[in-house]
Amino acid sequence: MRERMTAVRASVSDIVNGTYKKDNGHYVVSPHGVELRRVVLVGFIVEQFSRKDLASITIDDGTETIKAWAFDDEAKSLEKAASDALTLVVGKVREREGEVYIIPEIIRQIEDPNYLSLHLLERYSGMITGSGVTPQVVSDFQETLSESTRAETPESTEKIGSEESQVLGKVNRQILQFIENHSDKGGVPIDDIIKFFEERGHARSDIQLKVINLHGKGKIVEVSVGVYRLADT
Repeated sequence: MRERMTAVRASVSDIVNGTYKKDNGHYVVSPHGVELRRVVLVGFIVEQFSRKDLASITIDDGTETIKAWAFDDEAKSLEKAASDALTLVVGKVREREGEVYIIPEIIRQIEDPNYLSLHLLERYSGMITGSGVTPQVVSDFQETLSESTRAETPESTEKIGSEESQVLGKVNRQILQFIENHSDKGGVPIDDIIKFFEERGHARSDIQLKVINLHGKGKIVEVSVGVYRLADT
């Protein structure tokens, strides 16, 4: 099975102010030199449009605005999006008649207002990591910010080395263990992961972000939209 490309955390300005290319597939090179093919955006829905076989939303993250377009049966997913709601969108970058837009794959409303700040920190983290610097301060801040929403979760023996465990953090290790314990060849849906940790006192948005982070770090693989397995299985 062909593995899905990693979704890169980005701001809208990274896309609309970048350079669109299609010499090797469709992608944008951001002003910072980051190649963006499949992206994670977090922003507010400020405009909606729909008809029988076509729908769009306009996403504003404070840096720029961009549209996400869906066609035919996929248009229904955009019709359900809530206006003025903080929303996470995962999708592919495309261009038509000079306008760069997103074809959405995942759309989720975010309840936690801290999520946008965490998303931007992880965007900076990715940029720093790309230059060879480990952004430990970002990880530490993220762990501290979400500490109040956590509860202890008993898990089976962890199989990750001690040095790597310290870098990943406790909840990330628990997510990896959950995926290992509950996945078959088809993987584990993100909704199952979120439900498990929500029942133990964790914020939904915190777990969503951690799953995306683990995917971006190559610890898990998205075998289909919103379904994950460990990368080494």
